[in-house]
Amino acid sequence: MKYFKLKIIVLFSLCAGYIISCSEANKKTDNKIASAPENLNSIVTTLPKAPGYKTFQNNCLICHSARYIQMQPNLSEKTWTSLVTKMQKSFGAPVPDSSVKEIVQYLVAIKGKR
Repeated sequence: MKYFKLKIIVLFSLCAGYIISCSEANKKTDNKIASAPENLNSIVTTLPKAPGYKTFQNNCLICHSARYIQMQPNLSEKTWTSLVTKMQKSFGAPVPDSSVKEIVQYLVAIKGKR
């Protein structure tokens, strides 16, 4: 009989906890969700023109957005060269070896260490 009462108390507690948690879940919250701009075409990110821009555009913007490039830190020529080479060799970017120097030149011009 003693264990029966204990089982009833535990079962009652579990049911009460479940009912309370369900009622808490149904309460409305005032979570504000940021709305998207009405016209996404109004968000324009452009990269500056500099020597090597066309080569960079033709080889790099097929995978990377202009905004992504703008968010990169200013890096040295050596670091940009290793990153472009990594894109070629490790990630299979279709960048010809003849274009690497021009791409790096462009990246250093717009995002090089100053």
